[in-house]
This record gives sequence, structure tokens and C-alpha cells, in this order.
Amino acid sequence: MKLTAITTAILFVPLLLTGCSPDSNSNSAPSAKQPATEEAQASGIPPASAAPSAAPSASEALRIDLIKQDKGFSFPLHDSEEVNGFVAQTFPVPNDRNLVAHVVKRTVYDPEEIRYRLDVVAVNPKEQTYSLYPVADITVKDNYSVDSIAGAYGFTKQDQLVLVQPKKREDGQEGIQYDVVALDLRNGRMKTIAANAVPDVSPSFYARGWMNNSGYLYLNSYSDGRLWLVDVLTGEVRRIEGPFKHEWPLYLVTPSPDGNLFWHEQTDSFRLYDRNGKELKVIPPTLGYHSYPAFEWSPDSRFAALSFTLSDSHDNVLGGDEAYIIAPEAIAFYDEKGDLTWDVQAKPKEGLTHVDWNGWLAKGNEGVLSWYRLDRAEKGAVPRKIDRTYALANVMTGQITDLTPAKKLEDLKSPVAVVSRTGPLLFVDRDEGLFWSPAEEMGNEDRNYILLSKPEGPQLIWAARDYSSEQTAISRYNPVNHATSVTVFNEPLGEGLQLVDDTLIVDNKMNYRWIH
Repeated sequence: MKLTAITTAILFVPLLLTGCSPDSNSNSAPSAKQPATEEAQASGIPPASAAPSAAPSASEALRIDLIKQDKGFSFPLHDSEEVNGFVAQTFPVPNDRNLVAHVVKRTVYDPEEIRYRLDVVAVNPKEQTYSLYPVADITVKDNYSVDSIAGAYGFTKQDQLVLVQPKKREDGQEGIQYDVVALDLRNGRMKTIAANAVPDVSPSFYARGWMNNSGYLYLNSYSDGRLWLVDVLTGEVRRIEGPFKHEWPLYLVTPSPDGNLFWHEQTDSFRLYDRNGKELKVIPPTLGYHSYPAFEWSPDSRFAALSFTLSDSHDNVLGGDEAYIIAPEAIAFYDEKGDLTWDVQAKPKEGLTHVDWNGWLAKGNEGVLSWYRLDRAEKGAVPRKIDRTYALANVMTGQITDLTPAKKLEDLKSPVAVVSRTGPLLFVDRDEGLFWSPAEEMGNEDRNYILLSKPEGPQLIWAARDYSSEQTAISRYNPVNHATSVTVFNEPLGEGLQLVDDTLIVDNKMNYRWIH
């Protein structure tokens, strides 16, 4: 198996669910909604005037305080040194512009046991209040296995949060039971969708699960490759046959953005499956090394790009440990049936030895290619990509339109963002044949640029993170009047920046900041 280009972190982003949860098997979770004052605690009891007590263990209520700042506010966690607590997931609620869900995980170790705690914090940014909903508080032997599956996976049509809840086994035997539940973020009511939906696989664990837009949750055991499908509307659970195994420390299943298709890399092939686990296509492995994850889906789930090298030569390897980071020599494009629509290669006769897929436009069958060569002048350093040329490519027809770099964003009359998994942030103008990158304008490609707005939204909003200065700048551009505004934060904001509303961002540490 030839694996390449490992990412810096293995995370999943919940996909939206359009089904609804059943009304049966209702359980109540306590709500701790209250005004968030500077001494407020999320214990279900109104905050007292007395000084805060000692930091709780993981089995006690989560403590959260409000800290107000000039440009926003935060809800920091308060744990003792013995408790490993962190915000594991953060995402705005799809149909409520003033509600954000944070999933908090805590683990405490002592000589006799490991306690595992899962809580959901629902924040109302407009009122600067929160509600605390405990989900799980159990003693475990293998917290790694439990942690691999416990958490949130998406929303129902009614904005109920779908979670996998670890519990003690109801039959009294040793081990963990996993229920799929739906949590109402407005009142804390929690309903069981499917009790004991999947087994405790310890000492193995689970790969990343996902939800599709039809109301199905997919859960996949890592080592033996079992796959379960949970119908969130009816609670039905069924096993999908197939060897959907993974290879440590990589995930080899890549679901489409809508969750209805997935590619799986096997030892001798790549295989495409539909939402029911039916095999649609088998394609051979690449000639050399390939990107990781192997396939980069288009945002509309209609196409997928596979980047690879034409040989096993390490001249095409830029770095990586468990998986190589590569400079591809070819890219193949496949449709939703797994059929090859087009492929493109580097241009060695022109001195352009490699080719990158820089990402997709939000809709349709277009994206951006770039050809380049590697500069190896500095001995021992990672080769630099130089002499780049860019083009807009139609992956159905193979039509290529050269793109010319613009001096400034204002030169693009109708800019749209390019959606990329790992590439630099780009904006293109189809009609004018222009592109612009904030990284190239600033002359610092080492900065991290994150698109916050929708790719084809009325305004373009992105973040520039400078790790050396611990500074984050949020830029907003209006194509109608060419107006640009920048909000600079001279503080180390957390990862996972997201746009909550038009004027608010949030990170994975529950830091909320206002932007122009």
C-alpha cells in the first residue's frame, strides 16, 4: 500500500442531517441555562456570591466562566491539573444563527479507575449565555477506544444534536454500551434513537464516523472494518458487509461531503460504495505514491480527484512520516459512479515536472490546476515549488483556461473562492481569467489562510493566522463596492475558526470575537 501526504491532525466535521429523531424512549438531561456572569458556573444551580470552590473532578459538573473582552468574550474551562478537559468539537447550529454547540470531553486518571465525561455546552452568543447538558459520566478501562466514537455527528432537521453516548452495559456485564441519542439544545431533552447500536470493540477502536444528508449515521470499526448504518429517523441499525479496514495511523475511508458515497482504499485497489454499502466501482492502485486522503471530493459530491506520482522515486517526496507528502505528477478525476472523466499530467518537456490540484469551485465540475518545478537549491531543505502556472480546468470535458495572476483582489470583477483541502487560499474570476491569492500578496506562504464565508457568498471572509506573532487577522471583502475591512487580534486564538454569524467568529476554545 502506497500512502502519502499525511495531514497535521485527524479530525472530522459533522455533516448536516435532514431527518428527525423519534419521539419514543425519551430521557431527560438537566439544563443549566443561566445568565453568564463572570462568576457563573454551569452546575444547574444559580451562581452564588461566594468564591469558587476547588476545581472539580471529571465526575462533577463542568465549570465555565464568562470573560468579557474589548473585541468579544470567552467561556474558558476550569479543571484541575489531574483532569484532561478540552473542547473536542465546535459548530454553529444549521438553522439557528444564534446558537453554537460545543462538545467537551474530560478524562481523569487515578490509581483505581479512569473516569470519562462528555458534556455539551450550547452557547447563545447574542445574550452571552450558555446551557450545560451532561451526556456521559462513566468509569472505563480503555478511554482511547471510548473516545474514538463518543461525540457528535450532526443534526436532525429540528436542529437536535445527534451523539454517540457511552454508558454502562444494561445487562450488568463488564464493558461499554453505545447508544445513539438526539439532544435538544434549547431545553436539554435527550431521546434515545438506537440503544446499544454498536458493540464495544476494545482493545480496538473506531474510525471516523459520518452522517449523510438523508438521515443515516455510519460507524466504522478501525481494525476489522465492520460498518454499521443507523437510521436516525427510525432507530433501525443494520450491518453493512465489507472489509472497510484501516491501517494505523491512517483512515482509509473517505466519504463524500453529502455522506452518500465513500471511497475505500484496499491493499490492491480503490473501491467506491454507495450509501447502502453497495460496491459501485473498483479501480487499480496508482503507479507510484498517492495523496492522503487519496480522494479529494468536490463540494457537491459529484466528482473526486486522485493525485499521484508515476513512480516510486523519492524525488517526488516532499516530506511526511507515516505517509508521504508528495509533488504529484498526474491527477485522475472520477464521477459519482466511479468512472474516469479525465486525467492530466505534468509538462516535463516544458520544464514543469509536477502538477497540483488546488481545489474545486463550489458548484459544477471546475477547479484549479497548477504546474511547477521543484527548486532543490538549498541542501537539506524541503524543495520549493517555483515557476508556477495556473489554469481553470473542467474535469468533464478536459477544457483548460489559463489563469493570470491579479495584482489585487479588486481586479476580480466576480471573485469566487476555491475550496481546497490543503492548498493555498485562492479566488478566481472565470470570465476575466484571473486569480488572486492573499498568501502571495503578503509574500508569506507560511501563513495559514482559512476561508470562513461560503465560497460563492455575497461577501468573502477569510482568516490569516501568523503563528510566529500569535496574531490573527480577519479580512472581509465586498465585491460590489470593492470595500475591504480587516480585524486584527493580537492574541493566540485557537484552531478551528468558524463564522457564526456575519460579524462573529468562534474557535475550538470557546473564544468568541466580533469582526468588522
